[in-house]
Amino acid sequence: MRVRNAMEILVEEALDNYWQQLELPCKCEICKTDVYAITLNTLPPRYVSNENGYAYVRAQNFNDQARLKMLDAIVKATGIVAVRPSHEITHPIDPSESNSKEV
Repeated sequence: MRVRNAMEILVEEALDNYWQQLELPCKCEICKTDVYAITLNTLPPRYVSNENGYAYVRAQNFNDQARLKMLDAIVKATGIVAVRPSHEITHPIDPSESNSKEV
């Protein structure tokens, strides 16, 4: 029997949709995975065992309150990763910053 946390799919879809709009000094896969993990750790799991269960959870997540709760968790996780990334940031936030000191 296979059971899956439906929130994994829903959070991953939301991250893919909003990733470029989130304010992070780094947009690498490590940072994205960190935001994903932190978000999932703050939301209650919704385990399903089949597609019908997943469809039910997905339909519930279209409720404005549930969707806002998930998006709020993503924004908060983004703030945590922005302040304390799990790797060293070796490139400037704004590429124009690297050219600003040229004479």
